[in-house]
This record gives sequence, C-alpha cells and structure tokens, in this order.
Amino acid sequence: MTDKNKLLYAFYIPTFIALLIGGFFIFSQPKSQIHLIINGWHTPFADYFFKYVTYLGEGWMFLLAVPLFLFHSGRAALHMVFAALITLVLTGVLKQVIFVGTPRPIEYFSTIANLYLVPGVEMHRWNSFPSGHTTAAFAVWLTLAKYLKYKWQVFGCFSIAFLVGYSRMYLSQHFLIDVEFGAMLGMIAFFFGNYLTNLLKISKLDKPFIKFTK
Repeated sequence: MTDKNKLLYAFYIPTFIALLIGGFFIFSQPKSQIHLIINGWHTPFADYFFKYVTYLGEGWMFLLAVPLFLFHSGRAALHMVFAALITLVLTGVLKQVIFVGTPRPIEYFSTIANLYLVPGVEMHRWNSFPSGHTTAAFAVWLTLAKYLKYKWQVFGCFSIAFLVGYSRMYLSQHFLIDVEFGAMLGMIAFFFGNYLTNLLKISKLDKPFIKFTK
C-alpha cells in the first residue's frame, strides 16, 4: 500500500466508527425515536450552519470538482466523473424505483408529533431512502481526499461529508438509516469509480489536463 493510500485511513477510520455507532442505534432504537432525539436539539447558530452546510452534498459539487480536477490530472477528473455517474445511478434506482414513496420525517410524523423545522428550509416529503445528499457528499469528498497530500486535509474532507450527513437529519429531511446507507453508497461510488479509472492504462491520463492537451 502506498503512502498516498495510507492517508485515506484518516477518512476510512472515522467513517467506520461513525457507521458503527449509527448502526448500533439503528438496530437498538426505532427510527422515529432516534429522529425525535436529534430533532430535540437546536440552536440558532446550528440552524444557520446546517442550513447551508447541507449544500456541500448537492450534485453541483461534482460539476465544480471535475473541472478543478483537470488541473491535477485527467485520471483524477475521470475518477470524479465515474463517482458522479455511479452516485446518480445508485440513488436514482433506489429512491425512484425500489424505495419510491418512502416517507420523509415531516410526512412520517405528520399525525404523530410536531417536529421543529429550521426556518427557510424547503421540506421534502417523499423518497427518503437513501439520502442522496449524503451519498454525493461521501463520493465527492472521499474522491477529493484521495488526491490530497496531508492527513489533516483528508480528515477535513471526512468532517465535511459527516456534517452534510448530520445536516440531513438536523433539517428533518432524512432519518438516520437514510444517512447511514447514503454514506456507504457514497463510498461504494468512490471505490467503484477508482476501479474503473484504474482499468484505463493510459499514461497521459496521469498528467495535468493542461499538459495533456499539448
């Protein structure tokens, strides 16, 4: 294993711990009870913070990352493209076909409890599983982490992906189980995208795009 790949443990290990803790709660508590506990803690600062940090898991992050990665190498940009396409397919099939109509928190609790809702956030009611934002966040930020040089940068990428996942629950857009599986799917998108990219034995792809076009 190269030193470059070892750096990714700064992403893998905290992700594994977070998934382990999340899994414990998923198997020991009803999803409704977990969500009510999360929904019971709010502050004005957190409302503002999570309202905007959730955008770091939207699809446009891929559109921003791909051209930026071209300055690193064609292979890095291609890896991000593959990760984006896999994310799109996985979340599309699961949300729109297999688990279509799954109620989100606001719909699930509509006749059970009054949730605290962050002002100014557009609420969605259906197709809760899995969390698309979390899937995209882990796919984007883990792919970015692969091409960074320092452990603190890699851990920073994990922190952003984790906060996006938590924001989906904080904003009552998703349950913990939606976020848990979203994170796993995002990592699958990263690994499969990396596999597909490595199948291309084209040395020019390892050069920055500027040199590649000359």
